[in-house]
Amino acid sequence: MLRNILAAIVGYIAMAAVLFALFSLLWLTVGPSRAFEPGSWEVPVGWVLVQLVLGLVGAYIGGHVCARVAHDARGATILIGLVIVLGVVNALIPPEMALGLRPDDVSMMEATARARQPAWFNWLNPLIGAVGVWFGSWKLRA
Repeated sequence: MLRNILAAIVGYIAMAAVLFALFSLLWLTVGPSRAFEPGSWEVPVGWVLVQLVLGLVGAYIGGHVCARVAHDARGATILIGLVIVLGVVNALIPPEMALGLRPDDVSMMEATARARQPAWFNWLNPLIGAVGVWFGSWKLRA
């Protein structure tokens, strides 16, 4: 059981690292002008769709790493539970209201903290993560 818990933690860390790298590359590629609506902290639909795809990729890799470490399905099941619980907690926390207009030049960290996602996105995110982990661990569970 300890190995499965460790596998879930390692899988979650792998998922977080991959997502950080992918979103950093995306931010460097498109910048704030395409990541936000003009003068606003609202994100456009295109950015949200890319976030969903990158989230699925990150979760897939996290699930794969978790299954490799655990050598059975229980580690991935723990990771799926972790992703769902943390995702729901995140969706329940009310977002901070970004005051004022968005400046033309913002850092990635400031953008992450102030971005205004659609309400449905925060509820879909845990589901996307769970599906990604499940598919990532599929071959090793079979």
